[in-house]
Order: sequence, then structure tokens, then C-alpha cells
Amino acid sequence: MISSCFRPLISLFILTVASFPSMSETIKIVTADWAPYYGSELKDDGVITVVTKAAFSKVGINATFRFVPWKRAMQEVEEGKSDVLMGAYYSKDRASRFAYSQPIYEIKVSIIALRSLGITSFENLEDLKKYKFGVGRGWVNSEAFDKATFLNKEEASNQILNVRKLFKRRVDMIVMAQGVFRTEYAKLSQSYINGEDYVFLTPALDEKFIYNLSGYKNPKSNEIIYKFNQGLEKLKESGEYEKILSKYGFSSQGS
Repeated sequence: MISSCFRPLISLFILTVASFPSMSETIKIVTADWAPYYGSELKDDGVITVVTKAAFSKVGINATFRFVPWKRAMQEVEEGKSDVLMGAYYSKDRASRFAYSQPIYEIKVSIIALRSLGITSFENLEDLKKYKFGVGRGWVNSEAFDKATFLNKEEASNQILNVRKLFKRRVDMIVMAQGVFRTEYAKLSQSYINGEDYVFLTPALDEKFIYNLSGYKNPKSNEIIYKFNQGLEKLKESGEYEKILSKYGFSSQGS
């Protein structure tokens, strides 16, 4: 016989568990193409997609994925039209609108310039005022860089355009994750590159984690993120997280 003093706690537990998504309730995940980490043209939609799907599966949740422009993906999740925004950086502004998961993977963000420009390092961002930067629309880079209104920044809808603009000399420098740049650079033909080499300026702008987010306008946002965190922890404890990274050519040390 259950003591009457425990009945309210048991009822609360049942209600809480019942509010969590389950296999009967498919989680809708959206993000942008962001090779080599995730994207519609990558094997199995990319390593972060595989990790995210596996983590939700660990806690009995099905997940579907769509790849759309980043700004649209963020808006859908913020408004609760989709459940999860996959692979986002942290910012204070976003944290006021989205519930954040535990970190999934670490990424190094840098300023990239053509070597022929003759600059390989900088002491502070003020040193770079004379240059024109290509940046991604809606992307977070580093707090200092994003707040640097004295810099000349030109937005593009995706990273591919910014890499092309750099080699066409339409911008002097671009800002993005090193792994993303290497992936896009490898796709360019030698005739497009025209013998140009590039350099990651030192120091790197930031070393940051990527996370999964759920908008607070979604009444289940906290529960969704809680369950994802549970699944991610199970993946790591079992060793499956490391195996997934290794299978797709990544290291737990980040890139």
C-alpha cells in the first residue's frame, strides 16, 4: 500500500513523464547545410545529424530532419513551428529565446584571408578596420567580432558564397569555422582558385561548442532538450559517441 504522503509526488512524476515526447510524437528538427558537420549532401546528413538522431533514439524519440536557410530554420524553431534547431553556437541573445542542450561538439572559428594580402595575424580587431569582411547572415562568430560595429561587414546567405567572394576578391577576409572553410575550399576548381593560397589569421576568433536548441514558445522545449541531454549522455557513456565521430572522420578533440 502506498502512503498517502507519496501519492502527490507519484502523480507529479507520471504527469511529468507523460509530457515528454515519445516515439508516437515525432520531433521535427531543422537546420542549414553546414558541411562538414551536417548537411543534405553529406553521408547520412552529416556527423552531427547522426549524433542527434542517435541521442534521441536512446530515449525512445523519433526525429525527422529538414535543411533550410539558417535564418528560416531559427525563425521556425523560435516560433515553435519546428521543435529543434540543430548545431547552433551560444549567444546571450539566443539564450533568452531558446533552451540550450549540453554541448555536442567543439569548433574553432577563425578569420580567413588570402595569403597574398600579406597579413597572417592581428593583435586586436581595431587593426582590421581597413578590411572588408564576408560574414554569414544570422550567424554568431564571436562576441567581440559580432559587436565590432567599426568593422566593414558584408552579409551572405551561406558560407559557400563567402568563400567564393574571397577568391573573387569581393571581400578581403571571411569569418567561419575552420572545418567549414576547408570543406568549401576543397570543392572549388583550381581555375577558380587561380593559384591563390589562404591563411587562418592568428589568434583564432573563438573556440566554441555547438548545441541543439528549442524555442521557448514551444511548450515542450525544456522537456525536449532534457531528453536529448539524457540520450547524449547515454551515447557517451556507452562509447557510441566516440565511435560515431571516428566513423565520419572526426575527433572528440574538436575541429
